[in-house]
Amino acid sequence: MIKTGLVGGAESTAAQLMRLLLHHPDVDLRWVIDAAHAGQGVAQVHPALVGETDLTFCDEPGEQQWQGMDVIFLCDSNVADTAWLEQVPPSVRVIDLSPRYRLTDEQTSGFTYGMSEINRRRMVHDCMRVTCPGDVAMSLSLALIPLAKNLMLNSELHATVVMGNALSTTGSRVSMVEPEVLSDQVQELRRVLSSLQTSFASPIHLTAMQACFARGMLATVYFKSGIDVPMVRQLFEQYYDDHNFTFVIDHAPQLGDVAGTNKCLIHISREGDYLRLTSAIDQTVKGTVGTAVHAMNLMFGLHERAGLML
Repeated sequence: MIKTGLVGGAESTAAQLMRLLLHHPDVDLRWVIDAAHAGQGVAQVHPALVGETDLTFCDEPGEQQWQGMDVIFLCDSNVADTAWLEQVPPSVRVIDLSPRYRLTDEQTSGFTYGMSEINRRRMVHDCMRVTCPGDVAMSLSLALIPLAKNLMLNSELHATVVMGNALSTTGSRVSMVEPEVLSDQVQELRRVLSSLQTSFASPIHLTAMQACFARGMLATVYFKSGIDVPMVRQLFEQYYDDHNFTFVIDHAPQLGDVAGTNKCLIHISREGDYLRLTSAIDQTVKGTVGTAVHAMNLMFGLHERAGLML
């Protein structure tokens, strides 16, 4: 069993992650840290976990608790800093769900970018620290990386993302995401595409909206291209053939098809001179906690689908 700890346990992301870890056949979740709730039961703070765990939040792990640990998940960027990480024994792997290390160089930070669709081999071989992708960058990257791999992104990209926001209190059905909030996601997407196609230098125009549904993310990106749809589909099917969660489909994806799963569904179409790619994910799973668990599976030599057949 993989002995596991979690830091930042009061975060909503942590509740989703704990649910996956508690039901993972190869994981033993030993402790959950959140100083503000130390002594409280995890299920008191996250009622959705009532009946699933008797764990109690702790302040911070002592020397005895670190003994024998295999991996910790960081759900709070406030603790994902150098000073805190120095306390982690070198034998313990770290998976960070915060945005702190997404734009850093691996040689500088020590964190591998945790998108299995481009870095699976790296995570399988002696990887000790992983930073998980942002959900917007994830949804758009999956729709573009087969083309970047084949050096086919040579014009400006126009992308629109609609995401669920169950906690919205704006009173409106749809609200725009501020451009400054998206800037890091655009940089992250550019880094992913440039890592596969070093010549990629096209502008990326991104608009994102939050809508009043609980979960799901629909991303559409279009750009000028002379490649026909059958050829693009063949490239996508070849690229994702040995990946376990990304699939090309014949019709426009529906959010209900991916809700609660670790899948990404991609549809390819054309309008005039423009190629259009649409991807659908559940941003709380494939866009966040599912990716973290997927990374853990790779780091410990488990089957990629372990604990993720949702």
